[in-house]
Amino acid sequence: MHCLSKPRSLVRAAAALALLLAPPVAVAQDGKSIFMVLWRGETAVEQGFRGYFSEKGLPVTYEVVSVDRDTARLPEIVARIKAAQPDLVYTWGTPVTLGIAGADPDLAQGEAYPPQVTDLPIVFSMVSQPVLSGVVDDTRLSHRNVTGVSHVVPMETQVQAMQAYMPVDRIATIYTDAEPNSAQAVAELKAVGERYGLRIDTYTVPLDADGQPDPASIPELVAEAAAAGPQFLYLGPDSFLGEYAAEVADAANAAGLATFASTERSLTSSDALYGLVAPYYDVGRFAAQKAEAVLFDGVDPGAIPVETLPSFSYRVRLDVAQRLGILPAMSLMDYAEIMEGTP
Repeated sequence: MHCLSKPRSLVRAAAALALLLAPPVAVAQDGKSIFMVLWRGETAVEQGFRGYFSEKGLPVTYEVVSVDRDTARLPEIVARIKAAQPDLVYTWGTPVTLGIAGADPDLAQGEAYPPQVTDLPIVFSMVSQPVLSGVVDDTRLSHRNVTGVSHVVPMETQVQAMQAYMPVDRIATIYTDAEPNSAQAVAELKAVGERYGLRIDTYTVPLDADGQPDPASIPELVAEAAAAGPQFLYLGPDSFLGEYAAEVADAANAAGLATFASTERSLTSSDALYGLVAPYYDVGRFAAQKAEAVLFDGVDPGAIPVETLPSFSYRVRLDVAQRLGILPAMSLMDYAEIMEGTP
């Protein structure tokens, strides 16, 4: 019997040694659920957001709804979120974020936009003015269940970009005052203009019989703006302008007025002359990084700063510049992305 015990002992020892030397087995992470609330359906932002989790192999499931530009649907969606109890809520844009995350209760806007979902982490994207809208204070930390990403370059940087193209002393902008993000951007543009000694002319899009911004008003508004003699027409972070950017830019180009786009959507969907923009896909990936920290690293969203992308794309439509006879300063050619025609 002793002749058998030694081999068996060796086998057991070898097996134990093999277990010790074997690479550690990856522990499967629990799947996480994300409830995505969109403003106007799927965009490149969501592609970047989901692509990030997919590339990293993180187990995430999604439930996606869109308000289709109708904030009256938000109470119903808030009820669905509370019933579903997802691990995280993703919101797109200022109206959706204010309708779900609300404004900071310690700020004045908190009375107008009380938080609706307070017990689940929220990560937003595409909020153009997170401080001015009251989602966070000027520390850019919410100290509550909210964090996120802005897609708009700081206004002062945008104005500096316009001045880098050519001398500027007057800027016009068309906007819809029904969108809080648009009105806030105009207010900030005026403030920067005052500091820089620039005149800012503003033109509000009138509403149609259904109470919606009227696209039929675009030619007249652009003509009025061009007649006042600005160097540029500023296309702000406005959903209406994003949808009708092509019509606005065409009317401006016909009047010999250069356009500056503040968002990738307005720039790539139109013949706008140029812009300083955050690529939407990258915005989505950046938001996903913050969501990953919350979901898989256990970080408190209130301790994650609200940020813009660390870098932006300066894009110039050379064909439009040639048509308008407004070529960029040579110094821009070192870092601007020169484009020919819309994608």
